[in-house]
Amino acid sequence: MIDSDITIVSATDDGFVPHLATLFLSILKTKKDETRINFYVIDDNISLTSKDALNRMVNEYNASISYLQIDTLTFEDMVESDRIPKTAYFRIAIPNYLKHTDIKRAIYLDCDIIAKEDVENIWNIDLGDNLLAAVEDAGFHERLDAMEIDAESNTYFNSGMMIIDIEKWRAEKISEQVLKFATDNSDELRFHDQDALNAILHDRWLVLHPRWNAQAYIITKEQKHPTKIGNQEYTEARNEPALIHYSGHVKPWQSESDHPYRDEYLNVRAETPFPMEDEG
Repeated sequence: MIDSDITIVSATDDGFVPHLATLFLSILKTKKDETRINFYVIDDNISLTSKDALNRMVNEYNASISYLQIDTLTFEDMVESDRIPKTAYFRIAIPNYLKHTDIKRAIYLDCDIIAKEDVENIWNIDLGDNLLAAVEDAGFHERLDAMEIDAESNTYFNSGMMIIDIEKWRAEKISEQVLKFATDNSDELRFHDQDALNAILHDRWLVLHPRWNAQAYIITKEQKHPTKIGNQEYTEARNEPALIHYSGHVKPWQSESDHPYRDEYLNVRAETPFPMEDEG
């Protein structure tokens, strides 16, 4: 056993708080009553009004919420885009933000995810010698080759969901290595923080079933897996996603979304303190 409490970490600015609330509420509604969830939010200028609403929502359950202050200057020179904001880099330094705690493990989740299954089902997974567990990225199976990374396996993970061994990560100064790679190779980072994480952690992560990061490419059948087993797992992920990741440009809170699981997001969102308005 790692811990009876489950640690969840996410990062957001004030504009993405409604989606963070939807993620958190989906986790709270799918957990066992006796399971305690400790949420940590990497705070990129979240307003006091938003924090108050989040706190009241979380406090209705067996859960806590804490806010982690960050030094944004560390990420000032990181390359970003309209789809991948600077906040995406904050996940790289999660173990350093938690250094004053006794937390040994954490699950990092992007805000555009909702839980359909109890996260406790993967919380105590044996990582072995690996520093994290994650799901293969659904779209870019040759990415490590493209980056000319010398790796035993060409498998490339999606960084939207990661189970992180906090102690090993901090002991090996992984955050510092990843940030240095991102800085030194900024012109080659097509997928920004995710490229940098894979460049450093290739061959040192445990592959999870795609149910635990059911990305849009999987759900919409936009990508086929290059292996027969992989395609079977994609079918299983489509039929029974445990964590739905609304990756891609079009999000379920946008009117043009035709995501097969859009209603799952909307139904949970409606129960948060941030009900839907017309967000276009």
